[in-house]
Amino acid sequence: MCENTGMSIESSWVRTLNAWGESYISLVRVTSNDLVYLVILLSAIWFFAKILKAHPIKSGWKDFLINLSVKGAVLLAIPVGVATVVSELISATYIRQRPFVAVSGVKLLVPHGADGGMPSLHMVFMTALVTTVFFYERRFAAFLAFLTLITGFARVVAGIHYPSDIVAGAVLGASIAYVYRWGMVKLFSRFGSI
Repeated sequence: MCENTGMSIESSWVRTLNAWGESYISLVRVTSNDLVYLVILLSAIWFFAKILKAHPIKSGWKDFLINLSVKGAVLLAIPVGVATVVSELISATYIRQRPFVAVSGVKLLVPHGADGGMPSLHMVFMTALVTTVFFYERRFAAFLAFLTLITGFARVVAGIHYPSDIVAGAVLGASIAYVYRWGMVKLFSRFGSI
C-alpha cells in the first residue's frame, strides 16, 4: 500500500508539472533533451584544456595526443561508460512504464519511446560525468550539476520520468563514478593526475 501511495504522489507531481509544461513546450524540449550535449561539450573543452596545460603541444603532438586519448579513456570514458551500461541493464531488467504511458492526464511533451524509464539514463550519464569533473574542478562541476538538475526537472515536466527515476539515475551515476575514482586512486596512484 505504501508503494501505491508513493506512486500516486509521484504521479500527481508529474501530472501537475506536465500541465504547467504544456505552456512552455519549446523550453521543455531544449532543457529535457539538449542540455546533455552542452554538458558533454563543456566537459570536453575543459578536459582538452587540462591536458593541453599538463602536456603542451610544444613538447610534441604525439605526447599530447597519447595523453589526451589515454587519460580521456581512463578518467572520463570508462566511468561514464560503465554507468551507462549498468543503467541500461537495470532498465532492461526492471521495466517501469514511463508517466506518459502509465499516468492518465500526462502528455508526452517531447518525442520519446515508451521503453522503461528507471533509472533515467540522462541522469546516470550526466551525473557520472559531473562527478568525474568534480574530482578535478569543483566550481566548474557545480555549474555542470546545475545544468544536470535542470535536465532532470525538465524530463519530469515532459512526462518522460517520475522524480524517483531522476533521483535513482543521479545516485547511480554519481556512485559509479565515485567508486571508480576511489578504485583508480587506490590501484593506479603511481600514474599521477591530469
